[in-house]
Order: sequence, then C-alpha cells, then structure tokens
Amino acid sequence: MPSIVQIALPDVLPDVPNTEDPCVRRLLASVGERDGVLRAHLIAEAFGEPATLCVHFDPEETDQSHLHEVILTTGARLCEQFGHETWTTPSIPDSHKVETTSDKLRQVRGVIAAEVEPDSRIRVEYDRERIEENELRGVLALMGVQTDQ
Repeated sequence: MPSIVQIALPDVLPDVPNTEDPCVRRLLASVGERDGVLRAHLIAEAFGEPATLCVHFDPEETDQSHLHEVILTTGARLCEQFGHETWTTPSIPDSHKVETTSDKLRQVRGVIAAEVEPDSRIRVEYDRERIEENELRGVLALMGVQTDQ
C-alpha cells in the first residue's frame, strides 16, 4: 500500500513566489522520477495555508525519511541555481514600454521568465550560474527603469 510525504511548498522552495513558477514544475519532475515514487503533485493553498507538495511512494522501494531528505535537498539545489527577484518601480504608464521591457528582459542571457506590471512591479526568474542580480539591475537601469534597493 502506498505511503505519502507532505511538505509545505515554502519549506521546500522558500524563494518561489507562487505555484506557477517553473521551479515548482522542476521540483515535481525531479521528485517524480525517483525510484519508488508513484506520484508527485501539489495540493493547492487553502484557508490561509500554503500549497503542499504531496508525494505518494512505495515504502518497499524507498524510505520515508530518505525521501523527505531528497525533497528538501532538491528544493535547496533549485533555489541555489534559480534566483527569483521582485522589485518595485515607479509606475510605468506607457503600455509599449511595459511590453518592450518584458521582452528585452526575457532576451537577456540567463533570464528564464520576466513579468513587468505597469503598477510598479517587476518579477524575474534567472539562472544564477549565468547572470547575477546586480547585472539584472544594470540591464533595467540601461532601459531607464528604476528599481527599489
């Protein structure tokens, strides 16, 4: 009979802003490929509780404490490799500038995802092995976008 390990998503991926982040998919795929794992999925956040990673496994093939450690280690590795930044900016009323800024950010080497919101927020996911946060700030400055410190 299968067993289950459940861990709050913020305990595994503390830097990830939401469940739609690509790191969540990476985590699910990596954990789901482990020997003895039958299914890895998320339980949506509800009643003020965060989303939960739920892993169904065969206890005859893998040990629960080992699987728990593998999940935490995988999450830590993902957080080390992929950075997530959210900056506040002055409002960007020009929709063309919002779109252009998003497009240009996505073209920067190492940027995986970028979202520029006209109401003063920029979110970026990036590969720390390819670009650093201060370089991203520099790119934004060259585009004429100020970010909070």
